[in-house]
Amino acid sequence: MPGISDEQIEQAKSVGLLDYLQSHDPQSMRKCGADQYCLKEHDSLKISANGKWNWFSRGFGGHNALDYLVKVQGYCSDNS
Repeated sequence: MPGISDEQIEQAKSVGLLDYLQSHDPQSMRKCGADQYCLKEHDSLKISANGKWNWFSRGFGGHNALDYLVKVQGYCSDNS
């Protein structure tokens, strides 16, 4: 993306999905296990306490909030 440095991308990759949602969209999730959360809208998308997530009904997951924003929310990750 124009105007976004490699350093900014690496910083974004360091944010876990759980931390991101707790600070930006806490009402979108609910606790669904001892150390696990899921999205209210997509209850098969499970988020672990370490920030990793898996959308079981769709067969993919990710390691951070950036993966979620690109794969689920449709934000563009194209560097061109």
